[in-house]
Amino acid sequence: MKQKKTIGSSIGLLTGAVIAILALVRGPWQLPLLIGTFAVWGLWLLWTQVLPFRRTLQAQRRREQAESFNRSLAQTLLHHVNYRVSACLKAGYPDARWEWMVRDPALFVVQGGTGRIRVFGIPDYEYADVTVDQSGKLSCALVKMVSVPETKQTPAAPNQQKPDYEVWYEAQGRDALGRLVSDLASRGHSALTLREDGSICIRPKADGKEVKQGLLSGFPAKDLWPKLAELLEQDGLVATVQGDCIAVTW
Repeated sequence: MKQKKTIGSSIGLLTGAVIAILALVRGPWQLPLLIGTFAVWGLWLLWTQVLPFRRTLQAQRRREQAESFNRSLAQTLLHHVNYRVSACLKAGYPDARWEWMVRDPALFVVQGGTGRIRVFGIPDYEYADVTVDQSGKLSCALVKMVSVPETKQTPAAPNQQKPDYEVWYEAQGRDALGRLVSDLASRGHSALTLREDGSICIRPKADGKEVKQGLLSGFPAKDLWPKLAELLEQDGLVATVQGDCIAVTW
């Protein structure tokens, strides 16, 4: 596309130059100027368009020839490896036959590594792994496919599962209370109360009204509060069950 635009622009300039010469020049100089203009345009076209295109074609042909040569060389190397694999298998199993299972065997033998083959005429074996390293060494190992028996997963014993209150505390209680305690302590508070509905309250004045600070969803039932208090104490808080609430101080 860019080449077409360049040629089109050059033709436009050539046309303008020819028209200018025909309009402005009279006499014997007109024909030499026209010939010179066309000659300059032709040299420019040859140098900037034809020669680069020819060089590109030549480079492409050289690449194609090199790729063809490399592919031919890879096929020759593949045949050599095939004979070595056959000799390795027939040394132990004279009736052995085989086929490559890799997508591109020629590329495999060039790059090296381990590739799988399907074998026939070898009792108890269906596959073999062929390894070719960079030094040219080749090894062949027979592979026997054995199905793995199904194993039933046994559920964890009840005593290995964490209680509900401990799961709740680790999932949300510890983080929520930790953030709130840090905030309250920074403002001079030293206690809070946990209610049965999960509400968190503080009492700014000793004889004043409680002020709700937040709500814990899924708060454990009352019969689990003693265990919950133990978890709070493990985190450095003092927790006491008092009837319908848990008093927490720090």
